[in-house]
Amino acid sequence: MPHGKINQAEEEVQLIFQNGFALLQKGKIEEADALLLQAYQLNQSNVNVLNLLGIRSYQKQDHKTALTLLDKANTLAPNSAHTLSNLGLTYNALLEFNEALHFFDLAIKNNPLIPEIHNNRGNALKGLYRNLEAIEAYEKAISLRRNYAEAISNQGIIFLEEGVTEKAIPLFHRAIQINPNLATAFNGLGNALSQLDRHEEAFQSFERALQINPAYLDACLNFGSSLKKCKQYSAAIDCYQHALKLNPNNARTFYLLGEAYYDTGDSALAKTSFAKALELNPIDIEVQFALTIAHIPKVYKSHGELSESRELFIKQLKFLEENIHPASNPDRVENALGRHPFYLAYQDENNKLLLSQYGLICTRAAEVIQAQLHKVEHTTNPHSKIRIGIVSNYFCNHPVWLAITKSWIDHLDHSKFEIEIFNTNGLMDQETEFAKAKVENYTNCGGSVSKAAQTIINQRLDILLYPEIGMDTTTKGLACLRLAPLQIASWGHPETTGLPTIDFFLSANLLEPAESDEHYVEKLIRLPNLGTYFEQESIQSIAPHFQSLGIDGNSPILLCAGSPSKYTPIHDQAFVEIAKRLGKCQFIFFNFEESLTAILKGRLYQAFSNTQLNADDFIRFIPFLKKEEFYGLMKVADLYLDTIGFSGFNTAMQAIICDLPIVTVEGNWMRARLASGILRRLGLDRFICKTSGSYVDLIVELVQNQDLLKLYKSKIMKLKLALFNDLEPIRTLEEFLAQQIKKHE
Repeated sequence: MPHGKINQAEEEVQLIFQNGFALLQKGKIEEADALLLQAYQLNQSNVNVLNLLGIRSYQKQDHKTALTLLDKANTLAPNSAHTLSNLGLTYNALLEFNEALHFFDLAIKNNPLIPEIHNNRGNALKGLYRNLEAIEAYEKAISLRRNYAEAISNQGIIFLEEGVTEKAIPLFHRAIQINPNLATAFNGLGNALSQLDRHEEAFQSFERALQINPAYLDACLNFGSSLKKCKQYSAAIDCYQHALKLNPNNARTFYLLGEAYYDTGDSALAKTSFAKALELNPIDIEVQFALTIAHIPKVYKSHGELSESRELFIKQLKFLEENIHPASNPDRVENALGRHPFYLAYQDENNKLLLSQYGLICTRAAEVIQAQLHKVEHTTNPHSKIRIGIVSNYFCNHPVWLAITKSWIDHLDHSKFEIEIFNTNGLMDQETEFAKAKVENYTNCGGSVSKAAQTIINQRLDILLYPEIGMDTTTKGLACLRLAPLQIASWGHPETTGLPTIDFFLSANLLEPAESDEHYVEKLIRLPNLGTYFEQESIQSIAPHFQSLGIDGNSPILLCAGSPSKYTPIHDQAFVEIAKRLGKCQFIFFNFEESLTAILKGRLYQAFSNTQLNADDFIRFIPFLKKEEFYGLMKVADLYLDTIGFSGFNTAMQAIICDLPIVTVEGNWMRARLASGILRRLGLDRFICKTSGSYVDLIVELVQNQDLLKLYKSKIMKLKLALFNDLEPIRTLEEFLAQQIKKHE
C-alpha cells in the first residue's frame, strides 16, 4: 500500500478513536464502544485503541479480554507507563496482587510522577496485607496531588482495618470535603461509624454512597451488615436481596444473607444461602464453617427438627473435615475460627465427641495463623510472680464477668500473681474501670485474631485464662492457638471447648456429676462449692406495674426468664400440665430477639391449643425490665421455673437474692446443674427434681400450698448468705495454678 494511504488509514483510525473517547467522556457508553470496536477492526495494532478497549473490558469485568488487549499493547509499546498501569489494575481486579504489583512497579520505573499509579499500587499492597507499605504508596500519590481524595480515602480504609478508627474518620471526612461525590469515602465512613455503634450516622453514610452510585455492591452489603449489627434483621435482609439484584452471582452476598437468616432463627433459609455461596466459591473456608454451624438451629420449631438437626450436623461435620480447603485469605480463616456450634449445648446430649472433632478442625485451620506469629522465648523465674493473662470480651456488666471473671481479678493474691487482661474490643463501662484499677496491665487487643494473638504472645505469660469460649468470636479464634504454656477455660459457656489447645477446664464440685471427667476434652478441675466468689449484692427493687405488663396480680406468677434457645420442644408439655392442674396461673416469659421469641411463642401456643387450652389465659411475654423492676417482679413472684436441660446461674442467684424459690431439674451435664448447685449449697435439695414429671408435681404442690411457699421464702432469706463471698474456690485455684507452674519449670 502506498505511504499516503497508510497515513490516511491511520488518521481515520485515530479520528474514530478520538470520537469514541469523546463519547466516553460524555457518558455515551454504547456509542463509544461501537466506535472503539470499529477502530480496532480497522487496525488491531493501534496502542491507544488497545489500551482503551482493554480498560473498557476491565470495566465490564471481562478481565480475560482486558489482559489479551493490554498484553498486546504492552508488546507493541513495552515502556508505556499507561499500559503497564492498566495491566496492574486488571490484576488487582483478579486479586492477583503480586502480578499487579509487578506491573505497577514497572509503570513507576518508566514514569514515577503519575499519582494514580501510586494509589493503585497501594491497593495491591493492601491486598497483600502489606499495610504499612500501602500507606506509604498512598502518601506518595498525595504528595504528587495534594487533594487526591481517592488516595486519602484509601488511607482511611487501611487505618479502619488496623482498628485505628479515630485516624480513619478524619481522613474520610477530608476526602468527602475534597470530593463530595466520592462514594467509596462515604462507604468507608459508614463502616467506621458502624464500628463505633453510631448506627444512624452510619446508615446515612451508606445511603449517600448508594445515592452517588446505585450499583455500589460493597456499600449495599456494608449497609446490610450495619443494620444486622443493631438487630434490624428485616431491613438487613432487604439490603442483601437488593445486592443480589445488582449481582446475582456474588458469593459474599449469599453468605451474608445466610448469616442474617440464621440470626433470625431460620436455619433452613440460612443453609440454602450458605450452600449457594459455597457453590459460587467452593474454597471459602468461612462459608464452609458457617454451613456446618447452620445445621444447629437457635430455637427449634419441633422435637423432630431437634433430632434431625443433630444427625445433619454430624454428617456436615464429617464433610467439613474431609473437604476443608486451605484459605489464602487470613481474614477468612479468622472469621471461620470464631464460629462455634454454641447452640449444640442446648441439646440434652453428651457433645464431647462432636466438639472434639470440631475442635481438631479448628486447630488445623488455625495453623496458618499460628505459623505467622512471631515466637517470643518464654522463661520462668522461680522467684517472680506468676504472670496470668485473662482474655474476654466481657470486662463489663455481663453474666460471665459477674459469675466468674470479677472474682479472679478482685481476689487472686496479687503478691503471687501478676494479672494482665486482654479485652477483645468488648463493651466498656464502670466494671471495666474497676478491672483496670485492679490489674497490672489492661489492653484492648481488638477484634483481629492474629494481631491480638501476637499482642498476647509478646507478654510472655505463664498462664492464659479464658472465662468463656464460644460466646465471643475473637476469643474463640484465639483459643484455637497456643499463646501461653498453660491455657485454661472456665464455664462461662458451660461445656467442653473441644479444643486440644486448652489444657484444663475449671468447674465446681456442686456443678458436676460424679462421672463428668468423661464429658471434657480438657482435664476437668473441680473447685470447691460453686467454684466462684460471688459478691453479695445490695439490691434495690421497684414494684412492677402489672397493668402495663398485662399481669394479673391475683393469679400465681411463675417466672420463666430463660432465652428462647433454652426452651426445647420436648418440655413444652410441662407448661400445659401445670396450667391444667392449677387452672389459674401465669407463665411470665420475656421478649428476646423478635423472631426467636416468635418461634417459642408459636410452639407454646400450639401445645396449649392441642389440649383445648387458651394460651392467652396463661402465657405472658413481657419486655425486658430495668434491673430494679426485675427484682421487684421476683419479689412478688411465686416461683422461678429454671429452664430444663440448660440451667441458668446468674438469674438463679438473682432469684435467691430476692428470696424467690427455684424449681429445677438436675440433668446429666454441668450446663443442666447450675441452679441445682446453688440450691444444694443452701441445703434446699427439696427443690431439685430428677424428671420433668416431678418438676410439674412440685410446682403444682408449692403453688397450691401458699403457706408452705411462704415458709420456704423465709428459709431462703436466712440461708442465702452461704452463697456469697466464698474465698475457698479462689484459694484452691491459686494452689492449682502454682502447682502447674512448678510442673512446667
